[in-house]
Amino acid sequence: MANKAKFPTSNFQLQISSRLRWFILGFGIWGLGFILSACSTPPTASANIDPTAFIATRVAEILTQQARDIVTLTAPPTTPEPFATITPFSGSINLPTAGATITPQPAPPPTAMPVTPCADSACITASEHLWLERPIPGDYTNFPERNYAYGSTLQGLREPHHGVEFENPSGTPIIAAGAGTVIVAGNDATTAYGLATNFYGNLVVVQLDQTYGGQPVFNLYAHMKDVTAQVGQRVKTGDWLGTVGQTGVAVGPHLHFEVRVGRNDYFSSRNPELWLKPLYYNAKPYGVLAGRVVDTQGRLVSAYTVVVRPEAVEVDNPRTKYIATYAQETLNGDNALQENFALGDLPVGTYTVSVNTTTIYRQTVTVTSGHVSWVEFVVNLP
Repeated sequence: MANKAKFPTSNFQLQISSRLRWFILGFGIWGLGFILSACSTPPTASANIDPTAFIATRVAEILTQQARDIVTLTAPPTTPEPFATITPFSGSINLPTAGATITPQPAPPPTAMPVTPCADSACITASEHLWLERPIPGDYTNFPERNYAYGSTLQGLREPHHGVEFENPSGTPIIAAGAGTVIVAGNDATTAYGLATNFYGNLVVVQLDQTYGGQPVFNLYAHMKDVTAQVGQRVKTGDWLGTVGQTGVAVGPHLHFEVRVGRNDYFSSRNPELWLKPLYYNAKPYGVLAGRVVDTQGRLVSAYTVVVRPEAVEVDNPRTKYIATYAQETLNGDNALQENFALGDLPVGTYTVSVNTTTIYRQTVTVTSGHVSWVEFVVNLP
C-alpha cells in the first residue's frame, strides 16, 4: 500500500502549536487555583469580637439590605375598619416638665408563672387585663401595624417581634399608656434592653403601678427621637414621654411598644394586643381574638397563618385578617391563656377562623364588645 504523503510543517504552524500548549497549561493552572480558592473555608471571626456589638452590626446590615424588599410587601391599609368615633383616650395630654436622664435601673427578680392554660370561657374572661390606653394620641395612628405583629418574623425577614409598632411621622407625641414610675429614660448604648446594645435606640421603660398575678408589669417605648421623661418620674396615663423617631435598629419612624411581665428584660415580653383597651366604633368597643394552634401532642405550632374571615359584623365592608402564630424563639404567651396568636381591634360579630396544614381546619367564633374571645385548634402537621 502506498504511503500517504506527509505535508511539511511550517515554522508558523510550529509557533502556533507551541503557544497553544502554553496557553492550555496556563489556563489549567489558573482554573485549579480558582477552584481551590472557591472551596476554601473563610476565616472565622476573632474570639475577641464583642458579641453584642457584632449582633447589633449584623442586624443593622441585614435590615439595610432587606429594607427595599420590606417596603415592597403588601402595605397595610392606611386606616383600620371605618370608625365613626375613635376614643381610646379621653383625657388631656400632660406635657413634660424636664428632660431625659440616662440611668438604667436593675429589674426585680422573676416570679414563677403557671403552666396550665385556661380551659374554659370563665377562666378566659377572668384573666382579661385590657388595662392600657394607646401610647399614641387618638388623632394620630394609634392602632398597631399588622404586617409585623407580636411574634411575627415578617416572613423570615426579621427577628421575632417582641412588641407592636405604631407607624407615625417623626416627632409624633408618645404618651404613657398607664400610670407608673419611669425606671429607664435615655438610650441603650451601654445596656442591652433588647437583642443587643444600640438596638432600641432612645427609649423609656415605665413600671406600672398595677401588678398582674403578683408580678410587676413594664411598658417599653423604643426608637424614640426625643426622650422627655426622667428616671424616677411618676407618670399618669397620658403624660408626655417623648416623640416618635427612628433610633436604634429601625426601618422607618415608628414607636415600638412592649409589655413585659415579671422583669424588665427582652425575654419577658407579652403580646400588647391582650393589654391595650380596644378602640371604639359607634360608641361601642371592638373586641379581641386570641387562640392556640397545637399539634396532636399538645405542642404549640409556630409560624402558621391564621385566617380571620368576617361573616356577620357591625361595620360596612369588613376585611379578612391574617395573623401568624408566634415564632418559637424568645416569645411568651399570656400567663393564663398561653396563646400563640392574638388579634386586637376586631369589629363585634361572627367570624370564621381557619388554619391550613395538610387539612383546612375551621371554627366559628363570636367576637364580643370589649372582651377577649378564644379559639383553639388541634392539627395534624405535614
